[in-house]
Amino acid sequence: MNNYLISGINSGLGKYLYDNLPDSTGFCRESFNLVKREDFHSIIHCAFNKENDISDYYKYLEDNIFLTQKLLNLNNKKFVYISTIDVLQSTPTTYALFKRFAESIVKKNPNALILRCSMMLGPTMKPNHVTKIKDNEPKINLSGDSTFNYILMENLFEFFNSGDYLQHSGIINFTANDSIELSKVKNHFNSITDLGDYTYKTLDLDSTKHIHTLNNKYNNSSLENLKKYYE
Repeated sequence: MNNYLISGINSGLGKYLYDNLPDSTGFCRESFNLVKREDFHSIIHCAFNKENDISDYYKYLEDNIFLTQKLLNLNNKKFVYISTIDVLQSTPTTYALFKRFAESIVKKNPNALILRCSMMLGPTMKPNHVTKIKDNEPKINLSGDSTFNYILMENLFEFFNSGDYLQHSGIINFTANDSIELSKVKNHFNSITDLGDYTYKTLDLDSTKHIHTLNNKYNNSSLENLKKYYE
């Protein structure tokens, strides 16, 4: 039976996996030194400091680069790094750029799997444009022409709990089979939220390796995932 070490358990995917995967040990950045066991079968590295205005550059490096290296130094049979499809943007944000840096370290581990994920829907997600539209907030900055790709945290749980992840290495885009315009998301919820002028576009990823082409159980559209989560 696999046992897991999961980082970033305060929120998001890390918390969801820690709450649901059996035989899991979890930690946040502040408690890493309390991790005693060093023979984990699988390490799932979800933690990342997404601070937009960096006030302490060393801490930012420590959180996002040095922690990754420390985890790689632990004994493990499989190392999974949770990255983002935004690393492929031609002009990456600081967040995406440091994900790229971390990926370059992880790639050196022959047991590693990098999952470049799109936006995740799940019970431990923080407030975002979907929750704001669903809750009929008066206005958000994103335009109706913006496009997003939605996956479910429960799909990632299934990927790990079933052992599917052990069949893969390298880099996989963990995405839905299409993206959806935000105007259609608004229509789905019959929302009265006023959409803004800033347009975000999800990249065309047709030429890269996708989970939905590798395993049909993950072959869902963004709208299907949205409906399933909010059904």
